Amino acid sequence: MTNHPSSPYARFPVLETIDIREASDIRRAVDKMVAAYATQESADRFSYRILLPRDQKSTAKAKRMGLVFQGEFVFALRKRNIVPKVREVRYIHDESHYGWLLANSEVYERFEKGMG
Repeated sequence: MTNHPSSPYARFPVLETIDIREASDIRRAVDKMVAAYATQESADRFSYRILLPRDQKSTAKAKRMGLVFQGEFVFALRKRNIVPKVREVRYIHDESHYGWLLANSEVYERFEKGMG
């Protein structure tokens, strides 16, 4: 195993990284992110990294958890009458995690300017 990230997005600046290992972790993560989005969206600072399990046995599980998370997140925002304006990038974070970034466009633009 190497400790080197597989993607430059592994260094993307986020407010928090949430490791979702089981479906039972999704509700807590969604609640935390919806509360953060409601307060930080207007400041163009919203940025979270979701880590999902990555190995030969968990690929289908990670995809299912990602779809459930996405549906729950969008539904929770809409219940609060918030229209989600979030860009996303999915990438291989490291040997044992898929990474999924959810952030305002402005956060992505600042990061991508720094990469060039």
